Amino acid sequence: MPRSLLQSALPVVLLVAAFAPSALASTISYTGNLRTDANVTSCGAGCTLGSADTDADYAQYAAVVESFTLFAASTVQITSFSYGGGTNGNGVVIAEGGLEPYVSLFDQAGDFLASTYYGVTCPTGAKINTTSGQCYDVLLDAGTLGPGTYQVALSAFENMSFAENYGTGALADGFTGLGNLALGEDLHYAFDVDITAPTTPPSPVPEPTTGSLVALALLGVRLVRRRHDKTSRMTP
Repeated sequence: MPRSLLQSALPVVLLVAAFAPSALASTISYTGNLRTDANVTSCGAGCTLGSADTDADYAQYAAVVESFTLFAASTVQITSFSYGGGTNGNGVVIAEGGLEPYVSLFDQAGDFLASTYYGVTCPTGAKINTTSGQCYDVLLDAGTLGPGTYQVALSAFENMSFAENYGTGALADGFTGLGNLALGEDLHYAFDVDITAPTTPPSPVPEPTTGSLVALALLGVRLVRRRHDKTSRMTP
């Protein structure tokens, strides 16, 4: 393409780019301690965990549930930094020796979507526990989720939600109550929710469709080319 044609077409390309939708990556980081931050503390019929209970009791029964909201279709990954420590998405260094986690994902109604626990390789940013030589932190790749509110449940190893255990169900079904702490572990936890979409409501200004963007670009190139051809014919 002649340079003059390229320079004339540039404003059209920039106009198309200005209308093209963009996705922003963001990270929501959660840190805490299962003893002080758990919001699921049932330990059986008529039983609720309290200050008299041990860390082992909390590991057995407790879970923390956090929520996040998507305003547009987004890819979501959840990474824990509890067992081996590491650096979370906010740049905070997490000490090793926390609980070995289960992580499960639910929609706003509490219906089960996905779960995972320890794998073969460490998630990015997590580390190998120097005492055990293991990495029991987890990465939950939730894929693409639609707009809405979602709930992440984190608990200690073997205190998985019944929905996670069966592969179907709801958060309200509860947890197995089989959690435990291994030697050298405590109740601190950390996990990130990584989102590749805006975390604020989209602009109310309507965006052109992909088809209209393509048509606009083609129209601009045709007009510029016609102008160039006309100029060329007039040049002696």
